[in-house]
Amino acid sequence: MKKLTLLAIVTIALTFNSFAQISAGGGISYGTEAETIGFNLRGQYNITESIDVVGGFTFFLPKKTSQAIPFFGTIETKSSLWTFDIDGHYNFNINDKFGFYPLAGLNISGASVDVDGTKAKDTEVGFNIGAGATYEINDKLAAFTEVKYTIGNFDQVVIGIGVLYGF
Repeated sequence: MKKLTLLAIVTIALTFNSFAQISAGGGISYGTEAETIGFNLRGQYNITESIDVVGGFTFFLPKKTSQAIPFFGTIETKSSLWTFDIDGHYNFNINDKFGFYPLAGLNISGASVDVDGTKAKDTEVGFNIGAGATYEINDKLAAFTEVKYTIGNFDQVVIGIGVLYGF
């Protein structure tokens, strides 16, 4: 029985490892609540031909605003946002170059705000749902576009485009 269990584990491991591919890349994003552009770095691990796990970090450019309040003067505000995402993709290959995927995953977002020298920070957990598409440029390079909604205290829609390099 032990030999049969070991054989099953080795077979499953070799099946996953024979297909497993790793890709890394990045792109740009726009967050609807952040109202600014972000830069994204991501890594992708293809478990099977249909299932990917993607981890990514996005830093949105800081946003500065000034607001004049009668009798009090001008209030300066600076805010920034970063997100860390782990998403699962289920791939549907339309043809040999183009694919589509729904996604779901976990989001951790961190925000900081500075209002006239008074600073506050917060980190929250949320959930991602969305969809994306890929276009294989060549054997090693693929372009992607993605739209996802983060559900949580820092909820927003994030639209992104980028490239992945396969190793």
